[in-house]
Amino acid sequence: MAKIASKIENKVIAYAFTAGVVIALVLGLISTMVPANAVPYLTSLLILAGIVVGFFNITPGEAKDYVLFVTAIVIVTSLSKGSLEAVQFIGPYLESVVASIMAFIVPSVIIVGLRSVINLAEN
Repeated sequence: MAKIASKIENKVIAYAFTAGVVIALVLGLISTMVPANAVPYLTSLLILAGIVVGFFNITPGEAKDYVLFVTAIVIVTSLSKGSLEAVQFIGPYLESVVASIMAFIVPSVIIVGLRSVINLAEN
């Protein structure tokens, strides 16, 4: 019975992370269409979702890979900051989507990294 609960829990975790990324994509696409005063609130929701993912969705066994992969994504995203805006017609949308995804995954990787450091200190 515990094995079934574990599989269900893993699926819920995967769906929660996927839902967060999809929400970040959608918010990134519509952020150019919503009022300017609403964007900080939407970004705050993404940050909060990222914190929840960091606390609950990444297990200690997945932490090393998660931190490595997300760090690579953040580095590549930071290096491509100006080049996406230069893409004609869709550049602002691409830039907004990338910023939304970063607002979602950066808080999660900070939480996972801190949890990993604390685990190392305890052992």
